Amino acid sequence: MPGSKHFYWCIVLILIAAGSAFAQQDKFLDSLKYKTSLDGYAKYVHTVILPEVDSLDMVTDNFFHNRLNFQWNLSKHWTFNSSMRNRLFWGELVRLNKELFSSLAQDPGFLDLSILWSDGDSYALHTIFDRLFFTYEKGNLNLIVGRHRVNWGMTFIWNPNDIFNSYSFFDFDYEERPGTDAIEINYYTSATSQFGIVYELSDSLKGSSLATRYRWNANTYDFQVFGGYQRQYLVLGGGWAGDIKGAGFRGEGTYFISGSDIDQDNQFVASMDLDYAFPKGLIIQFSYLFNSVGLNSSTGDYSAFFLDRALSAQTLSPAMHNLFFQGTYPVSPIVNLSLATMVNPADGSWFVGPTVDWSVVENFDFLLTGQLFRGNPMTLFGDGGSFLFMRFKYSF
Repeated sequence: MPGSKHFYWCIVLILIAAGSAFAQQDKFLDSLKYKTSLDGYAKYVHTVILPEVDSLDMVTDNFFHNRLNFQWNLSKHWTFNSSMRNRLFWGELVRLNKELFSSLAQDPGFLDLSILWSDGDSYALHTIFDRLFFTYEKGNLNLIVGRHRVNWGMTFIWNPNDIFNSYSFFDFDYEERPGTDAIEINYYTSATSQFGIVYELSDSLKGSSLATRYRWNANTYDFQVFGGYQRQYLVLGGGWAGDIKGAGFRGEGTYFISGSDIDQDNQFVASMDLDYAFPKGLIIQFSYLFNSVGLNSSTGDYSAFFLDRALSAQTLSPAMHNLFFQGTYPVSPIVNLSLATMVNPADGSWFVGPTVDWSVVENFDFLLTGQLFRGNPMTLFGDGGSFLFMRFKYSF
């Protein structure tokens, strides 16, 4: 069975913690200092893929996702958290991408918290812990050790400051977003300022990251600056969040200085957001992303930008300029409509994503969304095709 000693060690740790908690249930219920909680959800997602190329057939896929979030307040100062994703994929997409789904057994983090229980010709059953950490809090000090989300982003769509655990806007079904195996220390120097340091664990110095950040508030704006080392790059960055006459105004940017062992140019990635909420519920948002090493031409091999490069703050988009607009409107207390669009102004290709989100009853939601990519061949979005998603979600 795939896995490693790291994975099984963590399983044993969780079982011991859960067993101890339930064995002393009455004691925990009688004490506010020691308390456990368990929540999560179950989802079913049906996907239809319509390729842009006429010679390719329509592909369907199915996906069952169960998430469990466990928290144990060990003492006044210590807390233990773990979250696991249990996922069953089946359908034509699995059959056509066997190598992709088989690679789920390989955990990209320092700890091996991923296991592919079984995979066949057209299915894969997978479990991964994307949160497994201890938290210590006392006075102005906060310490987090383990796999957790290091949230340094200040804008909504693209986050160049999120150097530890980047995410993709198109991965709409992963609300929690990925975590990273790291040691994080934060010290609150005042009610509105904070100094932090994060060390991301790795088997080698080249694969690790270490950065420090300072956050503060001035004139109703939140600011941050940071610097450090991120996987063979020196990084310097900063961001802000505030408003202009009631409209949200945010931005962030990071400069990546390549090391001597990397055959890459220095890179600057920056994003900016504007959003406004109207009195009757309509919310509009505009975002812009700049990538100094991105392509800025009417045609090009955009896919080459991602070769041998994982998702990171440097690979948010292969285009130099990216525009995003989204409108969201609640047509009723239980039905929400939204329309998102993304454009590459250099080649004219575009993406559009309509969504209907319906809260059917308490704890049960239905979502229908699409991702349509259009443009000429050899453009950013021109060969993406169309994706239609139908999702049922029960939370507990």
